[in-house]
Formats: sequence, structure tokens, C-alpha cells
Amino acid sequence: MLNFELNKSCRKITLNPFRFAFWSLDTVSTVTIGLLLIQVFMLVITGSMASLVVLLCALAASVLSELIHRTVLVKDLYFHSWRISIIQGLLTGLLLPSTYNPVAVFFILIFAMSIFRWAFGEFAESWANIVAVCVIVLYFINSSCFPPSALTTSDLQTRNAALILIQSGAVTPIAADSAITEFLNRTIFKLVGISIPEGYVSLLWDNGSVIPAFRFNAITLISSLVLFSLDFIDFLIPALFLFVYTILIRFVSPLILGGIPMQGDIILALLTSGTLFSTLYILQWYGTTPINLWGKIFRWLCVHCSRNEPYFTLHPGN
Repeated sequence: MLNFELNKSCRKITLNPFRFAFWSLDTVSTVTIGLLLIQVFMLVITGSMASLVVLLCALAASVLSELIHRTVLVKDLYFHSWRISIIQGLLTGLLLPSTYNPVAVFFILIFAMSIFRWAFGEFAESWANIVAVCVIVLYFINSSCFPPSALTTSDLQTRNAALILIQSGAVTPIAADSAITEFLNRTIFKLVGISIPEGYVSLLWDNGSVIPAFRFNAITLISSLVLFSLDFIDFLIPALFLFVYTILIRFVSPLILGGIPMQGDIILALLTSGTLFSTLYILQWYGTTPINLWGKIFRWLCVHCSRNEPYFTLHPGN
């Protein structure tokens, strides 16, 4: 008896018979670089020259350390590694404050990244995130460059600490803040019977932090939609992380800070701490992300257990 279904499936011949279960590394890395360059472009149009200089030094150090690693240690030039080194350089530069000495950033990162690539493994084989470790090293070398909290403990004990931050002038309002806020209150928020004060739109668009990764949360959210919709990154880990993070901020942080019970400021925590940026680009780095479900849940638990502070706040200035 003839198998008509098999015959039907084999009837069509194409020039691209091979199918992939996932996007190629070239595609994922190229799109990631493109999304990170939007953050860099925002630094350009806002005139944040100090941040740009630090970022360019970090990028040059990452690419140069990759060249040293490939020519001296591995002795094998791998084409895809250049894209990865560019991503690591951009991420490191965006996570460093503009007040850090650019020359120190360049030389420290060349040494640190070269050592860490040898010690932790390359790309998907790495067991530690080189970007995160390098930022930690730079912090311990000169922690005074990293911004302190713009709010006191008494400010964090109030019901709406984000509103205090806005009213104190720490966040510079954008020109369209009033119009956008009025539109949202009149349309979307009116349906649920709430309204937001002026300043929250500016906090979402550009909170003015000296650390670029903390600033452009709206761009980060749009980038996350792109990466999730194209299935470039797994949705489970960031969803679990942000869900539990917001629950801890809402209910546990008031107990730690002595604030109003069950009134932790989620908006402040998400828009001034770099949590959105780190969740999107750092938490799911290749090699450090488990493949199976229980591994992902275990990683999520470890990340939350390792966080000592409920959240960090911004320090204004470019």
C-alpha cells in the first residue's frame, strides 16, 4: 500500500532544506548590538559626553582583550567572538558611571577581561558573567565613583518615595511630561480610578542617572518586547525574577526599612535601579543560563537569595 502522506510531504523541493530550531548566533548578536546602540544614541542626543567616553573605553578594552585572548592564548581567530566582545564592551560601559576615570576603565578592563576569559571560559562555555564580574572589580577598585542613594531612609519609609524624588528636582522633567501624563490619566488610568502625578513619564524616559544602564527604561522595555517577540531570549527567567522582585519590594522592603507595611515603592525600584536592563541583558547571558526548567528555577532562587539590598536609587547627573 502506497504512503500518500509521505509522498505528498516529499513532493516539494526547495533550495533551503535545512531548518533550525533557534535563531543563529549571527542574527541574535547583531540584533542585540543594534538595540544596545539605541542606548548609545540616546547618550549622544542628550549630550552625555562623559558617559560616551567611558563607554568607548570599555568597548575598546573588550575588543582588544578578545584579540589578546585569541592570538596569544587560544591562537584561533573566531569570527563570532568579535560580536560577543562588542556586546560585552557595550554592556560594561553602560553599567559604569560617567564619573569613572576612562583611562582606568580601559587598562583595568583589558587586564580583567583577558584573565576572566581564560578563567571562566568563552561565550556559551563560561560559568560566570564576565561583564558582571568586571563591573564588580571596578566597583571595589574605586567605589566612590558609583552614585550613592538620592533618598534617605526616612524618604524610603514613606508611601510614595518616587514622588519625593520627582518633587525634589532630582529628575529633570521632559518637555512633554505634562501632556503625556494628562493624556494617560484621562484615558488609561481613568478606567481603573487612579491618576499619576507629573514626573513619572520623565522617570521612565530618562531618570538622569550617572549610570547609563539605569537611565532609559522606556528604551529597555521596548527592546525587551523585540527580543521576546522574536524569541531571542527565554521569557521564564526574567518573568519569574521580576515577579518575585516586585513582591519583595512591595511587602518585604517596608519591613526592612521600617516603612508602611505592604507599601513598598515598586515604580522607584524598577525605574532607578537598573533592574530592567540587568534582567534583559545580564541575567540571561549564554553559558550562565540553565537549559531545563528546574535549572532555571534554581538560578532564579539563587539570584534572589544573593541580593542583600531591596533596591538601589539613582544619583542625578550625566
